[in-house]
Amino acid sequence: MPQGLFIGLNTIDIQFLVDHYPHENQKAKASNYGLYAGGPATNAAITFAHLKGQSHLVSSFGKHPITHLTYEDLNQKNIKTTDLTPDRSCHPIFASVITTKSTGKRAIVSYHPNYHNYCDITLDTFSVDEFDIVLTDSFYIDAALTLLKKIDNKKPVVLDGGSWKTGLDKLLPYINIAICSNDFHPPGIKNNDEIINFLHSKGISKVAITHGSKPIIISENNSRSFIDVEKIEAVDTLGAGDIFHGAFCFYYAQSNSFIDSLKNASIIAAKSCLHFGTRSWMIKH
Repeated sequence: MPQGLFIGLNTIDIQFLVDHYPHENQKAKASNYGLYAGGPATNAAITFAHLKGQSHLVSSFGKHPITHLTYEDLNQKNIKTTDLTPDRSCHPIFASVITTKSTGKRAIVSYHPNYHNYCDITLDTFSVDEFDIVLTDSFYIDAALTLLKKIDNKKPVVLDGGSWKTGLDKLLPYINIAICSNDFHPPGIKNNDEIINFLHSKGISKVAITHGSKPIIISENNSRSFIDVEKIEAVDTLGAGDIFHGAFCFYYAQSNSFIDSLKNASIIAAKSCLHFGTRSWMIKH
């Protein structure tokens, strides 16, 4: 069973499925809803565990009364956790998601308190030796940096590059695989070729850029290629990128094949888009 370490954000996602996105001052009745733990690293860890890996999630949970919802969700998949802020009663990070039935697209409103990069515990004694693969979504950068510094450079360390975040440049020297969305734009970088060249210049040998239903751009040791994405009628795209990253980590931890793992992850992410929410696809897989 592969062992995966996931460092980053967890949220509480409240999702509604509506026929049409509501206009200003308009009420809309949802035909379905979901309430679950979310966030890039969290969804990736849950996917990794669902595919029969062992996940360990390092994040901020705290003592807020609503935190038990997150733990209940994670416990169902036997995910181990380390809390960066165990003594804080701080407000969880919430995300309200409205998914439109006719398109499968979603709009998200989230609340990120300004303490989301704090870490109240020492990670000096945290061992990374048991893990086969590590992922960071670049939240809690200081905590991630502490752990990434401990990792042998031969171990795969994956960046979930959803977007560029302040301080991310400190993590790049410790990352060897970057899987970024088309919204990932380092300062001064204008296009995908420049993104790939920038990441390679930081010592990252394997780079992939996803762009929804468009082909995945791949650059392995500066050799460029593409992977076609399965064409589907999406029901819901929420969390598809996070699920992609979790599936990639699972397959790569076993095969060490960049292209094959991306292909398998693409299939899993496409299947997730055929179902409402970030969990119901698991019942069918």
